Amino acid sequence: MSEGGGSLERARGGAVSPPTDRVVSVVELLAARGAPCTIAQVADTLRLSRSTVAAILGALDARGWVRREIDLAYRLGPGLIGPGAAARRTMGVLPGLDDALARLSAQVDCGAGLAVVTSNDLTFLAVDPGRGRLPAGIATGWTVPLRAPAGAAVIAFTDQARQRAWLGTAAPERRPELAAALHCIQSTGVGVWGIAAADPGMLDVLAEVVEHLAEDPTRHALRERVRTLLAGISGRPYNASDLAGDEALPISYLVAPVFDAAGRAVWELQIGPLKSSASREERAHYIEQLTRTARELDTRTGVNT
Repeated sequence: MSEGGGSLERARGGAVSPPTDRVVSVVELLAARGAPCTIAQVADTLRLSRSTVAAILGALDARGWVRREIDLAYRLGPGLIGPGAAARRTMGVLPGLDDALARLSAQVDCGAGLAVVTSNDLTFLAVDPGRGRLPAGIATGWTVPLRAPAGAAVIAFTDQARQRAWLGTAAPERRPELAAALHCIQSTGVGVWGIAAADPGMLDVLAEVVEHLAEDPTRHALRERVRTLLAGISGRPYNASDLAGDEALPISYLVAPVFDAAGRAVWELQIGPLKSSASREERAHYIEQLTRTARELDTRTGVNT
């Protein structure tokens, strides 16, 4: 039997250790399912032998990373709480972030999330799906390469060299409108994107594909290809005059920067209405709630705004 039928190459490239990859895949599967799984269920899903899965789960159980239920099914265990909390601190998850996102998603009736933007990528630290997705398929821990328009809310407050490098990742014909979007974010504190050729229904279908693939951690490469496709589906950024007009506009997502204690834009706060038609009043509501939450998170890091 060929163990671990999925690709053993991670999306970022480079070979990984097959035994280690199997352990990680088991943990990812239990996390994605959100419910206890038997040895047989894990083995069948990951295309591993039952003896291999039994050995992995036994080792994880001994360390408290999983727990065996009375019916012999396994779930994630308390041993992961400490490493998980440490990872959140290391990645800069802000105090009170989960509660703030929950309030924001309820107020705007759609998903909300916060991502940290580094020199190379954008990673979502926390996501509250609300009654929708943000945008489709995004979940906590999702990382994408930092290519325009991703990270615009942070890039708008960086130096010109970094902005030029960011703009250089976009197609030449899109660079002028993206440069204008950075200026708009600098002046208004918010960026608003429309919906491109793909409509919200298509985004929902792609989101379901991502969620299905998340249940099969062996499909790393395919899952990352779909996520990259999702990240690239966005319409043009609106300018201030567009948003001030009376005409209803299709809205994909909105972004706002969140600053650290030194006054640097580090995080991007997002909401994803994915509405084919948003009135002027609805847009104003989205912007008000998004920027209010961004300033609330700024205050928690000691920035006076």
